Amino acid sequence: MPIPRPNAHCAVTLLTVATLATSSLALTAPAIASTQSGCATTFNLFIPGTWEITEDADPTVPVGMLKSIAERLKAEHGTAAQIYTLPYMASAFDNGKTYADSKADALTKANAALSEVADRCSNTKFTITGYSQGADAAGDLASSIGNGSGPVTPDQVLAVGLLADPGAGTKGESVVGPKPSGQGIADPRPQGMGKLSGRVASICDPQDLYCSIKKGSSPLLGSLGSILTTASSSPTPGRAVGGNSRLATALVSDFSKADLPGFASTANGLTRQLSATEGTVDLAQVAASATELVNTINPLAELLGSGAANTAANGQLAAAPARTPENNASKVLDSAGQSDLTSALTAATTIADAATKLTDHGTATLPANSPDITALGATAGRLDSHVAPLASTPTDVLSSASGVLSVLKPTVVVNQVLGVATGVTSLDMPGILANLTLLPQKVAALDAQGAHKVAGDLNNQFSPLVRMAAEVDLTWVSQVLSVIPDPSGYSQVASLLTSILANVDIIKLSNLVGQIQEIAWAAIEKLLPPPGQLPDLLAAGAAMTGLVPVGLELASVAVNMLSGKATKTSPILLGKQSTTAAATITNQTQSLDLPALAGSLTTMANSQDASDLASLVGEGLDAASFFASGAHQNYNALVVDNAGRNAILWMADWLNLQISRAA
Repeated sequence: MPIPRPNAHCAVTLLTVATLATSSLALTAPAIASTQSGCATTFNLFIPGTWEITEDADPTVPVGMLKSIAERLKAEHGTAAQIYTLPYMASAFDNGKTYADSKADALTKANAALSEVADRCSNTKFTITGYSQGADAAGDLASSIGNGSGPVTPDQVLAVGLLADPGAGTKGESVVGPKPSGQGIADPRPQGMGKLSGRVASICDPQDLYCSIKKGSSPLLGSLGSILTTASSSPTPGRAVGGNSRLATALVSDFSKADLPGFASTANGLTRQLSATEGTVDLAQVAASATELVNTINPLAELLGSGAANTAANGQLAAAPARTPENNASKVLDSAGQSDLTSALTAATTIADAATKLTDHGTATLPANSPDITALGATAGRLDSHVAPLASTPTDVLSSASGVLSVLKPTVVVNQVLGVATGVTSLDMPGILANLTLLPQKVAALDAQGAHKVAGDLNNQFSPLVRMAAEVDLTWVSQVLSVIPDPSGYSQVASLLTSILANVDIIKLSNLVGQIQEIAWAAIEKLLPPPGQLPDLLAAGAAMTGLVPVGLELASVAVNMLSGKATKTSPILLGKQSTTAAATITNQTQSLDLPALAGSLTTMANSQDASDLASLVGEGLDAASFFASGAHQNYNALVVDNAGRNAILWMADWLNLQISRAA
């Protein structure tokens, strides 16, 4: 969901007129010497945002948000300006790699591209422009160049343009247009821009939380954002795996080898191969088909078992308009949930392994009626029955759902972790605990009016908790919260509380409270009838008798909340790829119970941190929006100067001016 934005003109704070902004950035640009044979005067590197380009893209073809900037440079300078759009991974959590892995790929390839040109064309000068994830990489590249560790020297760089930079706030960059109220969610670069200071222009929409967030006021989101943008799924060899890497690894879904649209045809084809009654069976083809099924079933099964595909997440997808990728994703999750993917994965793996083993031993084909093929055919039959609901899903639905499913984990993590953290903070936990203790006492005393009032209060207090318990996997969210290194302590308290609540049958508690309220009201009606009617003491007594067993059951269930202890939750709940046990909840904190945590929770509920967090959730922050360019596509409408130029037009004019002035 895009973040709501005010009118562009209203949002703009004019910091400087266009000529002053341009001049202050342009004066430091080094002059361009005469070109060498076969070398362009300038090499202009453009790094697109997430999902705007692929690793095998043509670097001569501009794409995405930066496309019109590149085209304007080409139109202005012709062949003297070489345009190079960096082909790189440009993804996040959807191909078995994290956002940090993708950015590292961009940096490696950008360094190689600049080094190659600099070695071959010593007189060529450079500009570097990036958007979103591309700006993250471009800013890091500029910082390394400015501090003397880059692929080219600082005097070879004319200008660096950053749009929606997650590293915004870096020392040495010049902010153009409206001034952001915060900094980038990935954190400013500690070394600054060094000798490139004054040649780096950064534009950020103040409404874009990914380049403008107040981390001091939003510690949980800030810490989570830092993890999502910097944690690699492949930590440095020899270094201990920390909570950040565990969380990053857990959020990775690898749908890169999955063929959802071809799933049904592949499964049917495998069955036909292994159910033939005559001729021979090509074992290499059997192994290939079975492996293809494994590659498709595995990420789906892992997603369903991760905690991300829960009721609330599926409900949000299902609520999307019909035939949209989100709505189709909900249908795929439904059909996958009706299938036995665990057994299907075992069956497909068994077939693939058996066929591969036979081919490795030199057997290319086997008679259709041989014992081995008969056994594999039986396994394929079981496979068909396991995946029947999924295989019957229309191909177009499967096709459009892949992109949504591949980033469902980070989407759910941010949405639900923020939602739960806000929800537990807003609970009147001391009041809930006090009333849970008092209600059984009122019931035991056969105090109908007292029981009715306390039950009514509890119903109101329980309402947000019941919604949360019904929609969210609290155990999974607790585990996510536990590995977020939030220095404010907010995440840790929320994790402990959520861990306790996950072990309480909240739905049953709520139902029992509701029953007590209804029974007590029935008794009150008999004791205090409308004017003109006599009290029916017998009926009231019978109703009150019905309170006792319900009250006893309530007391039995409530004891888990009243004396609940925080416990470690298995790291496997974060995702099957997480292999190292989380140990962030220490023995000391495990001993804390819900009443002991209630005081600190109440304090947090009254803090500015809590209100800011609630505000962020209220703004509809969509987790995946940071990783997709769609979250911050306002830059071609964001006015940044008194001339009325938008960010894209300003950036193109500024880069052209730097090149022209240095000529």
